Amino acid sequence: MKKKRDREGMVTAALDLGDSESLATILSPDGDVVDSFSMSMSDDGYSLFASKVPKDARIAFEATTMAYPVSRRLTALGYSDITVAHSKELAWIVKSKKKNDRIDSLKIARLHMAHMLPESHLLSREEQVKRDLLIQRVTLGKEVGKMKLKLVAYLKREDVYLSLPESSDGFSRERREAIRSMRFGDGRDLVVGTMMDRLEFLERQCAPLEEKVRTIVKDSEDVRRLMSIKGVDFYLASSYIGDVNRFPDDDHLASFLGIIPESWDSANVKRRGHMSKEGPSTARWAFSVMTDTVMRHNPRLKTYYLSVKKRKSSGSLAHVATMRKLVRMIDHMLRYKENWRWEDETSTTKKLANLDRGAKTGGD
Repeated sequence: MKKKRDREGMVTAALDLGDSESLATILSPDGDVVDSFSMSMSDDGYSLFASKVPKDARIAFEATTMAYPVSRRLTALGYSDITVAHSKELAWIVKSKKKNDRIDSLKIARLHMAHMLPESHLLSREEQVKRDLLIQRVTLGKEVGKMKLKLVAYLKREDVYLSLPESSDGFSRERREAIRSMRFGDGRDLVVGTMMDRLEFLERQCAPLEEKVRTIVKDSEDVRRLMSIKGVDFYLASSYIGDVNRFPDDDHLASFLGIIPESWDSANVKRRGHMSKEGPSTARWAFSVMTDTVMRHNPRLKTYYLSVKKRKSSGSLAHVATMRKLVRMIDHMLRYKENWRWEDETSTTKKLANLDRGAKTGGD
């Protein structure tokens, strides 16, 4: 975290990060290049950096995969004024035909000195672990969905899908047993068997991840508040938002999630394009699922979706608009610490009891 202090007269250091080696550029308070050197991403490299850069220097580097370990190492060395630049926004600023590590490092240093560096948010270690668990669970969920679609498509192609027992759940226990018991008398038996094996393998991997998430989020006030939304359990409530107060308003939250339209404004002409999709794709997927789930339980949100669909003649545009509306509602709930306006208290109490009970019996 940066200290709230006057930054005039301070040395600025910028790093162009690499996996094994990085390039550092040091600027004097007047903006002159004092030094430029390569450093290995090892103890010796960090010792070299510490010997050349004063502890009160302003340090900046781009948000790459190395940003977290570098930030932790520099913080441990006593550096506190660390800024991580937003990669995509920075690309538009420093884009040029002449590009190398030394030039990139110098540009980051100049931008940081001029207070023009677009900043990226680094998660705490706790939030980072929770995010990793959620991303892995979402990734597995997508793979499970794809595997089910492939299996259904194969059974339809072989004209046996309609022979499966009727069920509201496409993969109920009864249907799974029926699929397992099918016999073609040739190589198709092996194909169906291996597809079912892969599906069940992926499903088994989901369970421990969910239990670990459950133990981590059970005491989260935000998660318990979002569970007041009918149809939203702890998994969907374990959002990617973190501290909502780091966003000035719900527009910025929606921008982070990438569910605002791209815009090209010039003079009096305003153009709006598709959803920006600039944010984390796993978070968008989770909010998309949440939107579908909430619409099934909330007629007001469903009515809003249908009205936009009729007006825009597009189900996809209506879905995005409904996601945006739900994000606005969630932002309000978290920011002002209010439960869902249409909360079913009996349902919420039951979900919270299941969360607490599961957390006591599952996970480490």
